[in-house]
Amino acid sequence: MLASSRHLLLTGLAVLALAGAVQSDAQQRTHDLSEADRATLDTLSAQRRAEERKSDTQRRSARQIAQEVEALREQIIEISKKQGTGETRSAIYRAKLETINQQETDISRRLIAERDKQTRLLSALQIYSRNPPPALFVTPRTANDAVLAAIIMRAITPELKKRTESLVRQNSQLVNLRRQAALQNEAIFISESEVSEQRTEIERLIQQKMDLEDQLLNQADQMDARAAELKARENRLTGDLPLKFFGSPAIDNTHLQPPVVGDITMNFGQTDGKAPASRGVSYAALPGSQVTAPAEGEVEYAGPLDSYGQVVVLSIGHDYRVVVTGIGRIYVQQGQTVGRHEPLGRMPNLSDKKTLLYMELRKGETPVNPATPLQLSSR
Repeated sequence: MLASSRHLLLTGLAVLALAGAVQSDAQQRTHDLSEADRATLDTLSAQRRAEERKSDTQRRSARQIAQEVEALREQIIEISKKQGTGETRSAIYRAKLETINQQETDISRRLIAERDKQTRLLSALQIYSRNPPPALFVTPRTANDAVLAAIIMRAITPELKKRTESLVRQNSQLVNLRRQAALQNEAIFISESEVSEQRTEIERLIQQKMDLEDQLLNQADQMDARAAELKARENRLTGDLPLKFFGSPAIDNTHLQPPVVGDITMNFGQTDGKAPASRGVSYAALPGSQVTAPAEGEVEYAGPLDSYGQVVVLSIGHDYRVVVTGIGRIYVQQGQTVGRHEPLGRMPNLSDKKTLLYMELRKGETPVNPATPLQLSSR
């Protein structure tokens, strides 16, 4: 145990010594610069730090907007719940309206039948009073006919009055039913309109904020690019080797380009001992980082997929497909053709912690190591 501790201590001291030597060498090279070059170097360093600060500010603002968008999405969910309640209420209104319409139909039919009966009866009585029909068992045109007609008229008058009053009541009921139907229709319209207006307004706000988030992140990307360029100029002045920036374009089309600027956390075939070997490559990227196409191809699928979140499947020819998961927001659509390094979307932007992007290369249905050259020659 003691020997192991001494070994670790000696290793640490060696690393510190090496770091000190590197730093001393860099300071010596800076010291060897001319006064003009040192002034230029200081200016470049100041500009680079300013660009980095501005980029960081833009990304923080974009993250805040992303969180606001998420809050608006929560409102959409609440509205959807209310919409469910509203739809239930509307269904009840519609059921009532259907009942009212059925009642109206029945009453209208009865009114028509009753009016028809009344019309026939009144017509018959009117004809009888003007020209009474011949009696079957008595002598025609006797005084008894007139007496009989009068008796019939007196007897039927209360019934006619009763039927007339019934018609009036049914007409009144019909008017009331029509008023209720109008009120139910108005209630349905108001209920559905309110939900629709709220949802439309929130969706409009979400789109506005997403556009602003994109604008801020694009500005941050440009600032990062300027900072990288300034850093490269600093390195040239001090004589350092140029930095190899992760995510630079591939030399040829037989290799996939990394889809995001970030560190590889899990390579193809690796395992953490708890899960099976990885079928692809995982990258740790900054929130809101741009996700680009690793090769030219056609978008076969773009959108949510089961538990994988937002997914893009890119067909790059010769039965090769690239699957990218972990994207926060997708820019492309199914059927769209994209070029190498063309934006596919952005990483999630709700936290300041790095997020994971997963890329898998498949030949048919078989996973292939994304680092191997692609066999693009015709069979």
